[in-house]
Amino acid sequence: MLKSVDALRRTVSGPLAACCGSEARMLTAELHGREVRGLAFCPGRVVRFVLDAQTQRLQTVDLLRLTQASRKPAA
Repeated sequence: MLKSVDALRRTVSGPLAACCGSEARMLTAELHGREVRGLAFCPGRVVRFVLDAQTQRLQTVDLLRLTQASRKPAA
C-alpha cells in the first residue's frame, strides 16, 4: 500500500519516464484505492495519468500539447 508522497513519486516515476521520456515531471499525484491519478509535465505537453499500483499499468491522456504554427505571418 502506498502511504507517503515519496512512495507515490517512486512508484510513478519509472512508468512515467518509460512512457513520456526521462524529462517527464510529475506535478500532482493522488491515491484513489489501487490507482494513483495525477498530472505530469512532459516536454511540449501536459498529461493526465492513471497508474494501477498493483500491475504498474500506466494510462495517459494529453490535456495540452504545443504544436508548430501552421499560419504564415502577414506581410
